[in-house]
Amino acid sequence: MLPLEGVRVVELTTAWAGPMAGRILAWYGAEAFHIESPTRTNTWRSNRDKPSPLAFPDHDPGDRPWDRVFTFNSQNVNKRSLVVDLKHPHGASVMRRLVDASDVLICNFRPGLLERLGLGYAQLAKTHPELIVVEMPAFGLDGPHADYAALGPTMEMAAGMSAMVAYPGGQPTVTGPSYLDPIGGFNAAAAILTALRHRERTGRGQHIELAQVEAAMQFIGPELIAGTDVAPEGNHVADMAPHNAYPTRGEDEWIAIAAEDDAAWSRLAGLMGQDELARDPRFATLSARKANEAALDALLAEWTAEQDKAELAARLQEGGVAAAAVETAPEQAASEYLAARGFFDELVHAEAGRHRHPGLPLHSTVAQGSQRSASPCYGEANGYVLREVLGLPEEEVEEILASGAMADVPAPGT
Repeated sequence: MLPLEGVRVVELTTAWAGPMAGRILAWYGAEAFHIESPTRTNTWRSNRDKPSPLAFPDHDPGDRPWDRVFTFNSQNVNKRSLVVDLKHPHGASVMRRLVDASDVLICNFRPGLLERLGLGYAQLAKTHPELIVVEMPAFGLDGPHADYAALGPTMEMAAGMSAMVAYPGGQPTVTGPSYLDPIGGFNAAAAILTALRHRERTGRGQHIELAQVEAAMQFIGPELIAGTDVAPEGNHVADMAPHNAYPTRGEDEWIAIAAEDDAAWSRLAGLMGQDELARDPRFATLSARKANEAALDALLAEWTAEQDKAELAARLQEGGVAAAAVETAPEQAASEYLAARGFFDELVHAEAGRHRHPGLPLHSTVAQGSQRSASPCYGEANGYVLREVLGLPEEEVEEILASGAMADVPAPGT
């Protein structure tokens, strides 16, 4: 039995952060319902007039591109899809009854949406005091920035991280594609698990506000305490040298090498076949290496340039030097390391076919989660919710389905 079997989660979410929280709970066995509108799909379904072929298996959007897109399908495994118009009387009624029959409601839209839909915590708690509601606004539910729109890259900039990630004289740089979103998702999942434990002890639900920008500020905690600005130095850091990425054999191939102290630098010099570098006055101490960092980087780049990145990284690791090949996505997909760890699960999707899906970095000897089903097709659980979850009579089911309040195909132009 999975740890969260019997827990029901409703996700009024989009993109990555909110769905990631639901994905983690579903990994542990929760029944998670991803809610979408007939007129506004999850932005990660890439339902556009001319979707990029790169987003689909075999570069083919097919007849149902919203069900075949890699982005949505990578983050919504183990879930069910309910497509309901929350502005339609029947749709609003279905949603309210589903929430009343659930344990957790997650929302990562702007503040005020739940209240406008009649799903605010104060309203829901009157009849369902055991409910846990989690809202994930970028800047919180109140304060001067509460109404600001935000995406992963803009939140990273607002959190102060990007000002520290740049080359000297260069513009601030984000760390990757919406890096903060999964961080918000993991924070939300942890908060929900804590709330479930609290409910187990007290019988009471609660409202949780998770401001994603504030969650990101944990990454610059020392700088916030010190109140100091950090001059961006690319891959260089103040307390290590060398600490950089260096070119290797092939086009745009790289290896990252870091020497955490003088002993590590001495080991690296020996592996380079140039023991004398460890005694060279320009490089013998950290302060000397920092003062001559450009020359140090040039020496290493010359040494690494004609070597295979993976073989060199393995040799350096064996010699006690921190190093890693800079991997591409295809290399990660074929990684022996990830295969040995059981990181990928092969799942079959009704529209997208059979593919390996990345798992989660959560391993337990007694409470292991799993990926059991591929991401849901758009609206595939509509009938299931009405009949099995809500237990509605067939006459009412047919009335709701015929009313236009639910759909299994996005509205034209969505």
